[in-house]
Amino acid sequence: GMVMGLERILPFEDKNLLAGHVLLLFQDYNAAQDLFLSSSQPQHALEMRRDLLHWDQALKLATTLDPAAVPEISTQYAQQLEFKGEYEAALSTFEQAR
Repeated sequence: GMVMGLERILPFEDKNLLAGHVLLLFQDYNAAQDLFLSSSQPQHALEMRRDLLHWDQALKLATTLDPAAVPEISTQYAQQLEFKGEYEAALSTFEQAR
């Protein structure tokens, strides 16, 4: 777990990017997101939120970082809502994906 996570961040030279990954390992997601956004690779914030299934935050980030990803993220979010039985919210989110 921790060793593999540390090995993955070894090649990063950007201090904010590196610190963001360290905070991610310690589950400080908001601080990690802030550092990712101020790094040379802000898309790591979006990737983190998608990996964590934090769909609301992922959608907000995608609108500025990767607008082309919004339909896919909306669809994934809607599928999760449907699975949880939140059918009206799922339908609304599916419609936003179009």
